[in-house]
Amino acid sequence: MQITPAKDIKSERGTYLIYGPPGMGKTTSIKHLPGKTLVLDVDRTSRVLKGEDHIDIVYVSNTATWDEWGSIILELEKNYQGVYENIVVDNISELERCLLSDLGSKGKNKGVPSQADYQYMQFRVVNSLRYMKSLGANVIWTAWEMDDLFTDSSGQQWNRSFPQLNRKILNNVLGLCDVVGKLAVNTDGERGFVLSSTNSTYAKNQIDDRKGCLQSELILKQEVEANADDQSEGEKV
Repeated sequence: MQITPAKDIKSERGTYLIYGPPGMGKTTSIKHLPGKTLVLDVDRTSRVLKGEDHIDIVYVSNTATWDEWGSIILELEKNYQGVYENIVVDNISELERCLLSDLGSKGKNKGVPSQADYQYMQFRVVNSLRYMKSLGANVIWTAWEMDDLFTDSSGQQWNRSFPQLNRKILNNVLGLCDVVGKLAVNTDGERGFVLSSTNSTYAKNQIDDRKGCLQSELILKQEVEANADDQSEGEKV
């Protein structure tokens, strides 16, 4: 075993999942990410990023999604490690549907995905996140929002907000993320992220002690600079 003292752990890039209803401003939030950013546009909403000179965009096929997505992940790992400070998937809810639709179109159920297709999709999504976490960049996934009715052991019920992901892999994906933020609007009309979980909202923040932040402060500039310094020190060693 290679043992690393906790005091020697360097700053690392973070893995973020931000979610909210369509049109709330998830894609607009990408404008505020500090550093060079690559957006993998699945749902075709990147037009709101027009004119941003620190952002590059790759349009992911909505039809031949299965093969193209696999090729993109492998190309990122092979040719783009350390090139971008941030890599964004916009959005994972639509990516799931596109993967299933493509698989279903190749099957024998008149376009309807089979049970096996759902399992293929689930493994591809989770494995994609694992791969992307090794690219030397902040990984940001956006998702739409869904609600469910939760009942605790005492019988009390309340509605909870979650990212819209397949239920079979929901906990797996959320567990692999350092930050899960729900996009909301406060009483002053400012958009920001809820980073602290409640009975009605799933959220978490394992990077710092903030319970919420403005839309423009999801990733702080000093965090990107600190990560860059750590990467430079590693290259020197």
